[in-house]
Amino acid sequence: MKQIVKSVLVVGALVPFVANAEVNVTLHKDVEAVVVNGEELPMTVMGKSQFSLENGTNQLVIRLSKLIATGSEYEKFKSDPLVVTFTSEDKDIMIEPTRQIMREAQVKDFKQAPSFTLTDQSGKTVSSQQNVLPQGPGFLRDYEKELARFNEKQGVVLGGAALTASVVANAAEASVPSNVQKTSEPTVIAPQKQVSIQPAQGVSPENSIILMQADFLRMSQEQQKQFLQWAVKNVRS
Repeated sequence: MKQIVKSVLVVGALVPFVANAEVNVTLHKDVEAVVVNGEELPMTVMGKSQFSLENGTNQLVIRLSKLIATGSEYEKFKSDPLVVTFTSEDKDIMIEPTRQIMREAQVKDFKQAPSFTLTDQSGKTVSSQQNVLPQGPGFLRDYEKELARFNEKQGVVLGGAALTASVVANAAEASVPSNVQKTSEPTVIAPQKQVSIQPAQGVSPENSIILMQADFLRMSQEQQKQFLQWAVKNVRS
């Protein structure tokens, strides 16, 4: 919950199409961004489909988010988040799923091998590295911390004055899609603009409930079920 409060304070750094940025990224309607260059998006920005980034190497955490027909009803499917790292300059890039997802059987296939295609304005494929983001401990996911832990294991440092090391194509604890396009050279994450983050001054009980609800909505369907089972067992009489 603390992470959501912090994310709201940095929304200005992640507003779509910021001045002086030169790589315009458009997400397919079924693709949702969770983290952009190390900064977790607040709920109000997570639904945005266009972002403007600086030239060079950028890193997104994205997932498939789509209503799937299950008989006469629809269920919301959210895939495991993928870390997508790519290098580009002065291009418009479209990110979309590698295949169409309409039915439950297709959902199962995507779960086994999630992947996305990156295409520039001329129709050429933009090379990228894609890895499933390993989940940390606990019910509530902290994508920013999980990505920091993932990048540390890969030898990548986001932000700051300089970049250190490279991205390893096969993560030690991540499942890598079979059709991922890999770059042959070490991937460098360009330093981003420094963001001033003020510490939260405390959260009222009312806001705590709102933040808990927001965290609950971030969970996958399976995680929501597990959380509800835990809540029922631990409810105070």
